[in-house]
Amino acid sequence: MNDKQIEFIQLNIQEINDVNFSLSSKEGLALFGSITNLKTFLKGYFITRLNEGEFSKQLIKEFTDKHFVKAKITEIANLHLIAKSDLQSFYDEVLQSTLINEINKDEFIINALNFIQNSISNQHQFAYTKTSLRKILEKQYDFIFSNGFPTNLLNINTGVMTANAGDSAQFLFLARAILAGYNCSNVDVRSSRYDAVVDFNNVLLRLQIKGVSSSNAISFKDRDRGGQGIDHTHITNKGKRITSADCDIYVAVDKEIGICYLIPMSHVDSLDESEITSINLNTLIQYKENWNIIAEVAETRKL
Repeated sequence: MNDKQIEFIQLNIQEINDVNFSLSSKEGLALFGSITNLKTFLKGYFITRLNEGEFSKQLIKEFTDKHFVKAKITEIANLHLIAKSDLQSFYDEVLQSTLINEINKDEFIINALNFIQNSISNQHQFAYTKTSLRKILEKQYDFIFSNGFPTNLLNINTGVMTANAGDSAQFLFLARAILAGYNCSNVDVRSSRYDAVVDFNNVLLRLQIKGVSSSNAISFKDRDRGGQGIDHTHITNKGKRITSADCDIYVAVDKEIGICYLIPMSHVDSLDESEITSINLNTLIQYKENWNIIAEVAETRKL
């Protein structure tokens, strides 16, 4: 960062951390070019300061003094010229990962097994499954405190990482589907309205695959096209509704742990216009890890 960029951020950090902020001033556009570039600059500035060593300890102490109240993160972020989202990600990662130092792994697994045993009626069934349950609990243990799969360890540019994260969801699903025994392939043409195909008993199914972040919400509508030099308000750049004309199954992939929701487009087509955005996955629990949807949709295609 140069001095003018830092000065701009010092004068505008509160507005930058406001949910409605847009980089519209001539000065801001001249210094950064786009909101994506501004976010990249802020992240780089933050990482540089974290590498100083003591700064991370200072941030944790300040949040500790505020009793870990989430609403106080913006206050700390503004004080240190940090993007609120970057600081919250830092706290999420560091504070959750350090919990593991205060927990005994063996006791954690024993307590989990005891809870399962006390919750079921057939103790012979539990005795049979206990060894397998212990193994999977041991394998999943570290992911609990790392908040799922590690993300962006190399601090890639925000815009690039967003595109890469979309690809990761696509390949996570393909890996899961292949492991489950399905004959499936990636679609390399990015302009295609579907991302993968599954051949089920000689019926080709088109799948659109989207990643789900910690918000746990999905949309059956494409995002508006944006970026430098693109008018996102123009009708041609507005996101379109996803329908059965585009694909046969919509797959939502939880990027933190790889859980897949396989949603038939017959369900999506039945929704009215007001129901296709900001859909909480908890309302689609019948499609969570429901791999039978592939066979069901293939059967309807035969009719």
